[in-house]
Amino acid sequence: MDNKIKNAVLLTDSSTIDGLISSLLDTDKFKIKAIHSNETDYFQQILKYKPDLIFIRAMLSKIDGLALCDQIRAHPDLKKARLVFISSNTINREQAIDHRANKFLKVPFSKQELEQVLSPLFEEKTRLLLVDDSKTSRKLILPALVQEGYDVIEATNGEEALQIIRSQKIDLIISDVEMPLIDGITLCRIIRQQENLTTPVLLLSSQQTDQAIISGFNAGADDYIIKSDHSTTRKVVVPELLSRIERLMHSRQSLGRPERILVVEDSATMLHQMKNSLQIQGFQVDVATDGLSGWEKLTNQSYDLIITDYDMPYVDGLELCARIRQSSQFCHLPIIIETSKDSRADQVKIRSMGIQAFITKPFSPDRMIAEVERVLAETRLKQHQNEMSHYLSDPAVSHIAMGNRNISKPIAEDKFRTLLFSDIVQFTRISEQFSSRKVVDFLNLYFDRMVEELMFFDATIDKFLGDGIFSSFGLQEEGAYRAVCAAAAMLKALPELRKTTGIDFHMRIGIHSGHVILGDIGSQHSRRDFTLIGDNVNIANRLEHLAKHDAILISHATYNMIKDKITVIPTPPLKLKGIKEPIQAYLVKSIKSYNSFIKTIEEKSSPEKNFKNSIEAAFDRFF
Repeated sequence: MDNKIKNAVLLTDSSTIDGLISSLLDTDKFKIKAIHSNETDYFQQILKYKPDLIFIRAMLSKIDGLALCDQIRAHPDLKKARLVFISSNTINREQAIDHRANKFLKVPFSKQELEQVLSPLFEEKTRLLLVDDSKTSRKLILPALVQEGYDVIEATNGEEALQIIRSQKIDLIISDVEMPLIDGITLCRIIRQQENLTTPVLLLSSQQTDQAIISGFNAGADDYIIKSDHSTTRKVVVPELLSRIERLMHSRQSLGRPERILVVEDSATMLHQMKNSLQIQGFQVDVATDGLSGWEKLTNQSYDLIITDYDMPYVDGLELCARIRQSSQFCHLPIIIETSKDSRADQVKIRSMGIQAFITKPFSPDRMIAEVERVLAETRLKQHQNEMSHYLSDPAVSHIAMGNRNISKPIAEDKFRTLLFSDIVQFTRISEQFSSRKVVDFLNLYFDRMVEELMFFDATIDKFLGDGIFSSFGLQEEGAYRAVCAAAAMLKALPELRKTTGIDFHMRIGIHSGHVILGDIGSQHSRRDFTLIGDNVNIANRLEHLAKHDAILISHATYNMIKDKITVIPTPPLKLKGIKEPIQAYLVKSIKSYNSFIKTIEEKSSPEKNFKNSIEAAFDRFF
C-alpha cells in the first residue's frame, strides 16, 4: 500500500459498524467519511468525496447494498474505487463478487482481518494479457478492463503471447481460440505442460460446440466464455467476463467460496473438467478416482457436498452412497451422483439412497454447476431452518419454510392441544440478588435443561416468556399424558439444577387441554408472532400462576382424558381471572407407568444395534 492518504467512505447505516471501522483504520493512511443512505443527496456526497475505498453494508435503510454496488460500478467517476462488501452472512459473499465488489468482510471482524482485506486492494495493479487476432474484439473488451483498474497487455496471436508470458509476470490470460501461428487451445496446453505455469487462463471464443469447450478444459483452461456479435459482446459478454475474472482472482488468492466439494470419478478427463469448473466458481475441490479412495478422503476431511460417478472400480458410487448414509457422522451430507443409467429402475435405486440429485451423462459444466448450486442452496435452507428453530417454534419454522403464501392473508387453524405453562417462583427476587451476566447464564442453563425434558416427550416449544416456558402437545389423550410426564421430569431435574447453579429456586407448572387457534399474529408491516391463542391458552396460564411451589396443577379437561393413568388431589373450584365459570383443578400426586413409558420412548428413539448389510460387507473387504 502506497503512502498517499486515501479517502474512505463508510456507507453502512450503522453507527456501531462505522465506529468499529473508524477505530481500526489507520488514520495516517485513510481519511474517513460516514454517509447515511437515508440522506437524499447521499450519492452526490459520495461523488464529491472522490473515494478510493467504499465500505458497503448488505442491509441499508433506503437501498439494497448489492444494488448500490451496481450503481457505483456504473458511474464513470467511481469505477476505480475499491468496494468492500460487509455482511454477517457469508452466503452474501458470492452475490457480492457477482456485483463486482472487490472484497468481502464478515462482521464482526478484527484489525488483522480488516488489514488482510485492504492490503491487496492498493497493491500493484492486476496484470492481464488479452490475446486475440481481431482488433475489433480487443477494442470492445479493452476499455472495460482498463476501467476496472486492470493493467492490460495485448497480443495478436499465441506466439506473441508466449513471448510476453516468458518475459514478464502475468496474473491472468484471456485468449481467443481461433488464431494464426498458435491457437488458443495450443497456447493453453503449452502454458500448462511446457511452461508449467498455474496462471489462470480464460478462453473467450465464438466456438460453442461441446467438443470445443471440452477441448479447452482438457488443455488446462480455467474458464470458457462464448462470445457472439459485437452488440451482445458489449452488453452481455463483457459484464460476464468481468465477473469471471474477479471470481478467478478470488479463487487464486484462496478467497473463494468456503464450501469444500469431493469429486469421485474414475475418468481422468471428466475428473479434470469437473474440478476446473468447480474451482472457477470458487469452490475448494478434492478428487478421488474410486469409491474406496473417496471414502478414505471423506473420513479425513470435512466436506459440504460429494459428487460421485455411478460406475467405478472396487466400490461403485451406489455402494459409496450407501456407506455414507449408514454412517451417523455423514448421513446428512448432500450427494450428487452422475450416471449414464437413466432407466426408471436405476432412478428409483438412486433416489432411495437419499441422494439429493443425479445428473445424466453426458452433461455440460453449466448443468453440473446449476445442480451443485441448487443442492447447496437447499442444504443452507435446512441449516437456516435448524438455526431458526432456536428462536422460533417448530410450526413457525415450517410455516416460513413453505414460503408460498400471501403474507397479507394470515393463517388461522383450529387445533386441539394440551398446553403446559411453567415459570420460576419469585424470579424478580432472584434476579435482584445477582449480576445480569449470572442471571442470563442461570436462565440459559435452566431453559436448556427444561427444554431437554420437554422435547424428550415430543413437546412443541411455543415461546419463552421471561423466565417462563409455554409449550404444547398434540395426540389428544397421549399428548395429555406426555405433558404430565414432561412436567414430572422437569420437577425431577430441579435438585440437580439447584446444585449446579448454587441458587435455591422453585417452579410451578399448569396444564390444560382444549381447542386453540394456531395463527400468525401481528402487523404485516413489521413483526409477526406465530403462536397459539384463545381462552384455553389463558386457562393454562392462570393454572400455572395458582400452582403450588414445585407442583403440577392440571385442569379437569386434562384429567378427564388420563384419569386412569394418574392419581390426583382435587382442589376447590378455582375462579380464574378473565374466565366466567370456576373450573375444577387437580394437583398431580403420582403418575402410573411413568418409568415404563420413558423406557418405551427411549427404545423407539434408539438406533438398531449390530446392523450389518451387504454394503458394509463390501467395504469390510477393503479396510
